[in-house]
Amino acid sequence: MMNVHKSMAIAILAVLATFGFSASTAEATPQVWGACGTSSPEDKVVAKYGKARLLCGNDKWGFRHIQEGHGTEWEQLAAIENRNWRDIADMAISKSLDNPDRTVNQAGGRTCYSGQIYLVNFATGAIATTIYPSIIVLSDGRIITAFPGGGCA
Repeated sequence: MMNVHKSMAIAILAVLATFGFSASTAEATPQVWGACGTSSPEDKVVAKYGKARLLCGNDKWGFRHIQEGHGTEWEQLAAIENRNWRDIADMAISKSLDNPDRTVNQAGGRTCYSGQIYLVNFATGAIATTIYPSIIVLSDGRIITAFPGGGCA
């Protein structure tokens, strides 16, 4: 009987690892984003995803727009898991682009992607909240924005 439980645990850990979860902490492993200094050009790559890339951008699009326009929203959510806002934003962008629950074509060559995300209070192990982020991508693959709500309504 013990071998059955051990085999099940190994199988569960293998599935978690497949989806980017650490066997020791069971939390997603975000990619490290590049820095956008004040002198970094707009086209500097911050992060790459399967169908899009996040560039430094400016106040209208990209990392700088997300940080300035939606950073506080991401920070509030990151506090739930005691993580950095970029980690939660990265998880949301990755899930939404790689396995969207909703995809909506918009005007101006833009597409909105949304993938349901659960945020877990790791102190209690309970799901604290569910978000439906909106990730807007231009037809050339640039991420315009990423914000926690909306779900591409």
